[in-house]
Amino acid sequence: MNVNGYSLCFKRTTVSEVDRLTEALKNRPKDPELLYWLGLAQFDEGKNDQARASLVEALRLRPGWAEAHFSLAKVFDVLKRYDEMVDAFREAAWLKPEWAEAHYNLGLSLLMLGDAEEAVQAFQRAVDIDPGCSGAHKGLGIVYSLLGDEEAAQRHASLADRLGPGGGTS
Repeated sequence: MNVNGYSLCFKRTTVSEVDRLTEALKNRPKDPELLYWLGLAQFDEGKNDQARASLVEALRLRPGWAEAHFSLAKVFDVLKRYDEMVDAFREAAWLKPEWAEAHYNLGLSLLMLGDAEEAVQAFQRAVDIDPGCSGAHKGLGIVYSLLGDEEAAQRHASLADRLGPGGGTS
């Protein structure tokens, strides 16, 4: 989308997108795709409780949808519902076991909640899938340091530094 000549490549929707999707849902109220996109549009507009409700309904209609679980986890993060955030990232990673970004975000969530042991597993899975995932290596460096394994911590921290912020999934 272009606005005044500028490309808004990071913004998925405009203000009118919520209205457009809400109108489309009147004709197809049980369409999980429309509900999913409505949830993302609401999230973009900061309507986080509405986004949660739309994504939950999309998942009720299509339960095994990894991307919807992932998006719902992001909403739970903003709503400070951290246990539900972890559950949603865990579900996304379980549904799409080769999705490094889901494992990486699960690791971040677990680390935030203080579950270092399980965070190691999630970050390691992300690295196994995408060895260039600098964020997962950085996460492993932090977690191993917390667990007292300074050798492993230094190895992963150094690798994350070499890969740089754009390395891999994160």
